[in-house]
Amino acid sequence: MAIAPVKRMEVLLPRTELEGFVSYLQELEIAQLDPLPYEELELASSPAELTEYERWLGRINHLIQSLPETEPRKGLEKLLTPKPKYSASLRRVLLDYSYQKVVEDYEALESKRAQLSQNIKQIEKEEEFLKPLLLLDVPLLSLTGFNRCQLRIIEVKREDLETLKEQLTDQPAVLSVIEAKKNLAYILVIYHQSLKEEVEAIFSGFKLTYISLEPYFSRLRGDEKVSDLLVELDQQKSGLREEINELEKQMASFAVHRPSLMAVYDVLLNEKQKLAAASLAGLTEKTAWLAGWVPAARADYLAGKINQYSQDIYLELREPKPEEKDEMPVILDNPPLLKPFEVITDLYGLPQPGTIDPTIYLAPFFFVFVGLCLSEGGYGLVMSLLSLFYIKKVEPKGGTRQFMLLLFYLGISNMIFGTLFGGWFGFPIKPLVLIDPIADPIPYLILSLALGFIQVMLSTFLSLVRDFKKGNKVTAIAVKGGWLLLLPSLLFYFLLKQPPILGILALIGTAGIVFFSSSSRNIFARFFSGLYALYGITSYFSDTLSYSRLLALGLSTGVIAMVVNSLVQIAWGFPVVGWIIGILIFAGGHLFNLAIGLLGGFVHSMRLQFVEFFGRFYEAGGKPFQPVKLVNKYIEFIR
Repeated sequence: MAIAPVKRMEVLLPRTELEGFVSYLQELEIAQLDPLPYEELELASSPAELTEYERWLGRINHLIQSLPETEPRKGLEKLLTPKPKYSASLRRVLLDYSYQKVVEDYEALESKRAQLSQNIKQIEKEEEFLKPLLLLDVPLLSLTGFNRCQLRIIEVKREDLETLKEQLTDQPAVLSVIEAKKNLAYILVIYHQSLKEEVEAIFSGFKLTYISLEPYFSRLRGDEKVSDLLVELDQQKSGLREEINELEKQMASFAVHRPSLMAVYDVLLNEKQKLAAASLAGLTEKTAWLAGWVPAARADYLAGKINQYSQDIYLELREPKPEEKDEMPVILDNPPLLKPFEVITDLYGLPQPGTIDPTIYLAPFFFVFVGLCLSEGGYGLVMSLLSLFYIKKVEPKGGTRQFMLLLFYLGISNMIFGTLFGGWFGFPIKPLVLIDPIADPIPYLILSLALGFIQVMLSTFLSLVRDFKKGNKVTAIAVKGGWLLLLPSLLFYFLLKQPPILGILALIGTAGIVFFSSSSRNIFARFFSGLYALYGITSYFSDTLSYSRLLALGLSTGVIAMVVNSLVQIAWGFPVVGWIIGILIFAGGHLFNLAIGLLGGFVHSMRLQFVEFFGRFYEAGGKPFQPVKLVNKYIEFIR
């Protein structure tokens, strides 16, 4: 098909109705709004203040992610659960829900929990500090009150301990080891105050860490030891954890608000989108001007809806002007059967306005190529059933629905080509097999190259159409038409060796390429430039040979399926548990083969479209049509 035509939409309305009208457009989902040249038109603009919305969206989203689901779902159940549905008319009602208080109350509990957790970490640090001194089995207050002696608790490397003892032997100092670990030792040293300089000079020769218990002295009430402090800290920690558990129960009770918060999140997100869209308007003192695009097929529908909404709104719908071509959005217009294949076109990039939409041309080739790459009927049946089940169960919208439909089609492709060229879970249905690529790969290779040659010729024909539409009629017919005459004629001439008319057609095509590839007026320059252009025949051959990857991927899928079945037969012979192992190997092996086969077939079939097919005619770079619409992250708004 072609690219759907669009119309330029211009709307003049009272300024007081701007936000309400944009909200209405969100529900219609058929109009794209564009910014206006405000200065050129001498209009005021109103940049949207979205900071408050973004702040609340972030806070609500954090709360949604933190809260447990009221009905917990895991795995496939969560994947297959559709979004809750809300009427679009309830958007304003949902905003009246006191979400601010819910969020603030939860954040207060969360903040308190964070503070308690920080207190626990602080206690754990104190425990780590005191644990090495656990064997200091004396009341801590007994280590205070010395007037003429200095008392030091020191952390020293275990390897330096003996050396330190030796150097303190000649000093009136007492050294007592509290605890010696693998790498560190903790010691208590007492010496006379008059020897402070001499002793500390000895200490300076070692890498020591002084440990001070002074912060704990104010907390002591009697004869507490280090062990008593550790018990007290552990009790404090247990008390804090109980508080945290109680807080977490209170926080978990907020789960009843989760569905409402999800709805509010989407409402606020759409309010933010509405303000952003409204900020595109050009403003005067009392009026607002909006401009954008609408699909030509929906223009009358939009006009009718706007008349229903308000009689005070002026709407103009017109054809795009030539200078507006670069601003036009692109809407692909294909029959419902081909819509899923637009996913492939979108992955590459939309076509520019006025150029060729390749979807209808790539669809049959992509359908066939994935089938030839995977060539497994059983896998195709699994793909189609799973895709159909997902569509029926979840009811996806937009691109997700189209992708699942594409997988459904590709499953059908594999059922067809798996039956004709492969098998079902590694077992061929021999009466229906046309070509067995494992037993005789040459016919399969010939089929792959023939399909490739056809698609390459189609791409050349489409490039002829493109050039002809652009006004390059002579070049299109002589050069592109020359290739369309030369290549098939050469192929059939060498295959059939007759009739002579094929040789004549090849010569005519060659003449067109040689004499019209260059625009030079110099006959010699034109001739030699044309001869060089004939070198392009190698690119046609190389592109066609690229389609041999269809054989390689088809062979790999079939071989792996056969290997899996062989392993199942071996496992089946094991006594007692053989059938269990066999079932596990069969299911796991074929699922693995399906996953890598589908990935390889999908990626390589896309590559054939993007490189070998699109390269000659396709002009990407179109801007997608992006109507103002309701965004559905957690819920789904329905009209």
